[in-house]
Amino acid sequence: MACPEFEDLILDYCEGASSPADSVLLESHIAACLPCREYLAQQQELDLRLAKSLPRPALSASFAANLTARIAVERRAPRFRRFARVLDTIGYLSLAAGCLIEQLPHANQWFGHAILASSAAFCLWHTAKALRITYRHR
Repeated sequence: MACPEFEDLILDYCEGASSPADSVLLESHIAACLPCREYLAQQQELDLRLAKSLPRPALSASFAANLTARIAVERRAPRFRRFARVLDTIGYLSLAAGCLIEQLPHANQWFGHAILASSAAFCLWHTAKALRITYRHR
């Protein structure tokens, strides 16, 4: 049985997903730990058998051309990298201000409405983001 603290690292190592520092740590550990060395060998054998047993998917002749065209379109699409952060910041500030509005004796009515509207927009923004993530992975 492999050391529990190294099991995930061994799996990442087999997939080629471990960092160089983690790889060095694992290799030095495996040199001294027989159970982990055996676990690594088992995982590598399993990966090899799976690779040999699974058929390669057949791709259409136009796959490469379609993929290249889609990548080109995606690169040209405008990116609003900071837009989500700005909306999140406004939303968090509006929620905080909404909690404090009752303690501000001279707050104008329009200020309360602005806080309410931005809090509602913030909730809608995060709901839409959660739905996009949920349905994208189906």
